[in-house]
Amino acid sequence: MVETWDAFEGVRDPAMLEASSLKSPVTGPIYVTGAEPGDALRVDLISITPKDELTHMVMPGRGFLQEEFTEAHATVMTFESGHVVMPSGLRLPLVPSMGFVATTPVYPQRTASDSGPYGGDVDMKELVAGSTIWLPVLIPGGLLALGDCHAVVGDGAVAGTGAECSSDTHIQVTVEKGMNIGSPRALTPDYFVVLAHGEELDLAMKRAVRGMVEFLVQEKGMAPYDAYTLLSLAGDIRVSRTFRPISPVKMMLARSVFEQLNRGPRAADTKAEERPA
Repeated sequence: MVETWDAFEGVRDPAMLEASSLKSPVTGPIYVTGAEPGDALRVDLISITPKDELTHMVMPGRGFLQEEFTEAHATVMTFESGHVVMPSGLRLPLVPSMGFVATTPVYPQRTASDSGPYGGDVDMKELVAGSTIWLPVLIPGGLLALGDCHAVVGDGAVAGTGAECSSDTHIQVTVEKGMNIGSPRALTPDYFVVLAHGEELDLAMKRAVRGMVEFLVQEKGMAPYDAYTLLSLAGDIRVSRTFRPISPVKMMLARSVFEQLNRGPRAADTKAEERPA
């Protein structure tokens, strides 16, 4: 069980929060015995339980309309019967997801909200309980960290944050030897996902598409044009969030399609199922 703190470290007063001081605390690093560069950490999210009250914060200098919404503005919400309840009484289904999951990179992050080949602040709303994410191991022990739980969040987090909360999260970590993946992969209840990142959004999106095509060719045995066509017909490319120095992008293929492919990936085939989970 891993306990994570909310992104605002318990602070709720907008006057005490500035975009420059938001630290996005995470729990870790967790040393994983036997993990070496070239391996991958398989992280199974068994349960994610939000705690305490929830807060959304419009932060100056963040969000899609930052030139129009220039003041810090906090919205404090509560839980009730599986829903997030806004002050207006509007009820949103509770869908807790883990925003930050990462191994430790070999270079320093510029900000706490960076993402990269190691994972990071990916803000992937599909990363819910029942999901698995594979992260490259870049240094001995992997040094896993996670946090930034969202009780609910939309793609893009257009006003700057999700419904930020602390959590108790039950995970199981397995070392996948010699997996040699270049970026994170995830299997969620609904999708197989390849994650990518970039300082320029168009290049990040191209990287995500290319990563999924390469996966389908190398690990599913598809012809390149067949893989590319499949993604055009049945794939979705989405932005987890932007207006940060580095934007995470996800190339998604529905599991109903993914599971029809004849050769299982190392991250989701029958051999993987036979290994200790």
